[in-house]
Amino acid sequence: MTETKTAKQAMLPLADAVERLLATISPQLQLQAETISLGAALDRTLAADVVSPLAVPLATNSAMDGYALRFADVTNDPAQHWPVVGQSLAGHPFSGEVPPGCCIRITTGAVVPAELDTVVMQEDTQLDSGHNTLELKRRPVAGQHIRLRGSELEPGQLVLQKGTVLGPLQLGLLATLGIAKVPVFLPVRVGVLSSGDELKQPGETLRPGDLFDSNRIMLLSVLQRFGCAVTDLGWVADDPQALRTLLQQAAAQVDVIVTSGGVSVGDADYTRQVLAELGQMDFWQVAIKPGKPFAFGWLARQGSSAAATTPVWLFGLPGNPVSAAVTCEQLLLPALKLLSGQPVTAAQLWPARAAVALKKKPGRLDMQRVSFRVGADGLVAEPVGLDSSGMLTSLLHADALLQLEQARGDVAAGETVLLQPKSHWWL
Repeated sequence: MTETKTAKQAMLPLADAVERLLATISPQLQLQAETISLGAALDRTLAADVVSPLAVPLATNSAMDGYALRFADVTNDPAQHWPVVGQSLAGHPFSGEVPPGCCIRITTGAVVPAELDTVVMQEDTQLDSGHNTLELKRRPVAGQHIRLRGSELEPGQLVLQKGTVLGPLQLGLLATLGIAKVPVFLPVRVGVLSSGDELKQPGETLRPGDLFDSNRIMLLSVLQRFGCAVTDLGWVADDPQALRTLLQQAAAQVDVIVTSGGVSVGDADYTRQVLAELGQMDFWQVAIKPGKPFAFGWLARQGSSAAATTPVWLFGLPGNPVSAAVTCEQLLLPALKLLSGQPVTAAQLWPARAAVALKKKPGRLDMQRVSFRVGADGLVAEPVGLDSSGMLTSLLHADALLQLEQARGDVAAGETVLLQPKSHWWL
């Protein structure tokens, strides 16, 4: 096969590239699910809505340690005495009825008897020496310190939506509801490979012109943290036949192939060529800096499985490490969210002021690495000083990516700019 006509056209704006790859993948989605225990569900994606099977709280209970009483029994007599006729402890509710004008001792979380409606915290009371009679130091407010049954959740109420990533708080909430197992989507199987004769693995000896391969471990790590089932496809030389063989083998094992290097216009950059032979190149070159030589396409899935008709998606990331990280964040992760069954939302951008003048040529969306601080009238963004796409330290020292619009030119100090905070995937 050959590259599509679109692949030879001008660079795609970032928003158009994201929209295009999502629109291409969406009709092919065949999400599969499994039911697993809560203990195994961290960072997995819900495959169905979860509704509450019970009321939370299950019973009206106390929000404080103190004494429960009827507000209707409160008089204007500051010396009013309240006989203490029992107690309600968490896990050990009071049994029987509370006579009018009487109260019970109660602890936080303990059930409030149906005939009582107000809790006075312990600090606002005074017990007699025998601990049998109570006086109030101040007049209570009706209904104070009471958690009503169902005030947090009612039975049948939506708790978590399909597509929610299950973090510690979500798992804690499900446990609160007594839910032991949840349906989740199967993780996306992603294979990561790096290419380039100049690459050596950490621990090997460098020759003149060699570089250590940093992209593969970086990408494997972020994709594992994202929740993918990752496979290290290793390194491949600048050899189209070796690359062809490796891609065909990978297409029988994974749903997505991520490459780094080999997608620019160099004589030894074969990823686009081989992809065009084995499948289809949808587009390459996105109007962003860093990260222009990004490729998207697909291969025919190998093997005789039921999913054999579903393409294996290929994302060709640039070889420079900052470019690889930026295109992973801006283009690959939105696609993986879609393939994982998660909602895809626009990046969060914060307005800020430029602390200094910034150089910028119109033509590409420029993502400069910056730190930011809170100034007198809002956020202030300042370059970290290192801006090369080959310097990972520029991302390491940055708090955010400063997104300068594609058509924008130089920025004067004090002008409004937009920041995309550094994602937690990289922290």
